[in-house]
Amino acid sequence: MTQTTRPELTKEEITKTAGMIQRSRPAYGALIDFYGQVFVAQAQSRIHIALDPIILDPALLALKQENGMPLVDPSQFLIDPAQAGILLKKLCDLSVAHAPKLAHTGEKILTALGKGKPELNPIFSVLLNNQDLEKTATLLDIPLDELTFFAFSAMAPSIQSCAVQLASYLKDAPEFKKGYCPVCGSHPDVAFLDQDGKKFLLCSLCAHEWETHRMGCVFCDSMEKEDQHYFFSSEEKEYRVYLCDNCHNYLKLVDLRKLDRSFFPKLEQISTLHLDYKAQEKGYKSPNHPPPGSTPLLA
Repeated sequence: MTQTTRPELTKEEITKTAGMIQRSRPAYGALIDFYGQVFVAQAQSRIHIALDPIILDPALLALKQENGMPLVDPSQFLIDPAQAGILLKKLCDLSVAHAPKLAHTGEKILTALGKGKPELNPIFSVLLNNQDLEKTATLLDIPLDELTFFAFSAMAPSIQSCAVQLASYLKDAPEFKKGYCPVCGSHPDVAFLDQDGKKFLLCSLCAHEWETHRMGCVFCDSMEKEDQHYFFSSEEKEYRVYLCDNCHNYLKLVDLRKLDRSFFPKLEQISTLHLDYKAQEKGYKSPNHPPPGSTPLLA
């Protein structure tokens, strides 16, 4: 299976990329300032993640690969509770200092952490089991979407570490050019063209990248030309938004051949919210809108 070989950006490269975006798009200044620091904190957390490998039974692995099934269900991801807890506190501190609209929730979570409230203990497993945090949000008296943002952002480095480990099972796997992640089965939340013009998708949950077909809808597999459209701006030639009239979903794409900075997908998503709004105004939706862990809560 074709995998990307893009190296992970260092915290210095993430900061530099965020600065370049801020200068070119001052309207996104506050968002990029906050999220840039969030992504740096996550990158630093990744370095310290300590998890046992997820071992897949060979017979089950062969069956899944034969039938085009993802390697694991999201509930099988492992979380480093110590690192997730440290990162959760760091994210709350960042919100208090740099995100006025999130500061109140950040302060409440910090207070709950300081008091050792048991309500926070299951938040990571609840999300991985595809449940929401409504009960916890009610007990802590904070908005559900904001608690989800903090919880997902804190456990994202653990999930991504698991995905990197699991990707080793895909090296000799059959071609997998489907519209869902070969690691965890989640939808992509952004696509990109590499320097050779190959199209890749990036998982909204585990951040795994995999190659897909250049043509057709990645969500419903429609190959009908009359169903497929896209729009772009002459001032932003590095971006396209693909639209499908069969399933009415849209997907943003970044052409790395036209990008004049390092590619950090989450920053590109935050700095192109105007494209999401335009697609939605046209009547299209995204299976991942708002995407977990990158919800534009400051907008």
